[in-house]
Amino acid sequence: MFKNQYQGGAFVEIFSAQGKNPGAKWKISGNPSAIWKEYDKEVKGFVFVLEGSSQINKMQLPKEARQTLGLIQQFLTLQIFVPLGQDFSTELLITDLGNIKRRLYLSTVHKELSVTPLHAKIPLLMIKRKIVGTLGIFVNL
Repeated sequence: MFKNQYQGGAFVEIFSAQGKNPGAKWKISGNPSAIWKEYDKEVKGFVFVLEGSSQINKMQLPKEARQTLGLIQQFLTLQIFVPLGQDFSTELLITDLGNIKRRLYLSTVHKELSVTPLHAKIPLLMIKRKIVGTLGIFVNL
């Protein structure tokens, strides 16, 4: 998706709820009534809201599983809001320059780190609830 786009700047925005149809490039699966876009006064912009089980309600980029994003940035930054009593999970499939795929599963559900050469379950114990926060991930593989 971004392989042939200029990525030499400070950032490349890949996920935004702004615009008329921001989810057009995403594969959105699950219950349609549990995934929507709304205006958030605290953020002062539109956000995506996913409610319910993360096993059922998902947003995937790119739409096609065989397609790659082709990002070469060293950092991935997510701005997230997790309500009180709720959990947050995200899964990243990263392919390094040697074409080796590694799966990172970050979740507030995990209590301890579990790592193999190609897979990692990473606890997000530092995520604060009921506040907009930024999660930064260094992905220099």
